[in-house]
Amino acid sequence: MSRHTAGEKMETKRDTLLKMIAISGELPSYLTGIVVGSPSYAASLVTALKKDGYIHIRSKDGVRGYILSKKGKTYLLNHYETDMRDYLTGASETNHVKSEKEKRLRLHRMSLAWTHFFLQGCIIFSSEKPEIFSESFFRQKETGTYYGSQELKGGTDKIKGSRACGLFIKKGEAFVVYQTMENLLKWAKKTEHAMRAWVEGKALRHNLSWGSDAIFLGNSMAFLLQILESTGGIKNQLFQVDETYEHYYYIPCFSTPSFIQTDLIVDGKTTKHFKKFLYTMLDEVEDREFSVHAGYQKQRSVYFCYEMELKHLIQVKMELERKGNGVVVCLDYQAETLKEYFGEEVEMMVLVCEKVKQYLDMQRS
Repeated sequence: MSRHTAGEKMETKRDTLLKMIAISGELPSYLTGIVVGSPSYAASLVTALKKDGYIHIRSKDGVRGYILSKKGKTYLLNHYETDMRDYLTGASETNHVKSEKEKRLRLHRMSLAWTHFFLQGCIIFSSEKPEIFSESFFRQKETGTYYGSQELKGGTDKIKGSRACGLFIKKGEAFVVYQTMENLLKWAKKTEHAMRAWVEGKALRHNLSWGSDAIFLGNSMAFLLQILESTGGIKNQLFQVDETYEHYYYIPCFSTPSFIQTDLIVDGKTTKHFKKFLYTMLDEVEDREFSVHAGYQKQRSVYFCYEMELKHLIQVKMELERKGNGVVVCLDYQAETLKEYFGEEVEMMVLVCEKVKQYLDMQRS
């Protein structure tokens, strides 16, 4: 999937790929086909870029990726100086790419986040978006915008150790983004609390409240189970669901269905209409403010789980275990994993993503 059309010139896609390598520091080799929209096309681009001396391949410790050569950096700074300056000059980690495996994997996590939001159609390059935490930043509405770790942390030491990859904002809603790939993140509550406080403080300066929400990007739906069941590891140094953020949303990378899930999370007006539509399927709506279930169908509790908010999923499981049965409403690509998590006794009410998308588009028109 890609934002580019087949009629675009190779030059444009070549430059896009180079820019994605630049902001990533090191782009995982398996992402090239995703970035340009075709694995075979990406292979020919990579071959040409290596031959022309714009990129190098780095394959070490079982990790394979692409980095820019000096020639590649010079080309991008000459043609896209505004977008590339912060990534290809100074002491930034994307300009001085380390060879240690752990530091490379950190860059790969950042790259996965950049690529996910790029494919979602978000604005990611500096020349196209407001400066982070500027007057117009929190008032962005329709178009999603993503700010990477370097932009978010802004050179401050207060949040230097945070595992956050960046900040996503759409329709006035902001989310701190973490990319967990397929491993539990190292998690220091004090440091991540500092990250939350950092964003809250920036919002308050503009007289705005912030929902204190985070998005966890993962490489698969299956990994959701490991996150939900985590107890922090033997030394309690790994992520487990806690009170650092008000909400944690789990979103698998790159798929069109996951972009629909994101819309249901961030678009308050559309989501309100969607929930009202779902309520029509219930025999009775539960109107208590902090109720875990949305209502009842044939005297069974019904739970809306399509947002995949981690705290809510844990609460649903606890209530299902107590009641013995219930109905879970989710999107089609979530059903198998949620069924495994909640158990055989639960009934799944599966929403087809394509039909949900059609409904959302109709509400916006």
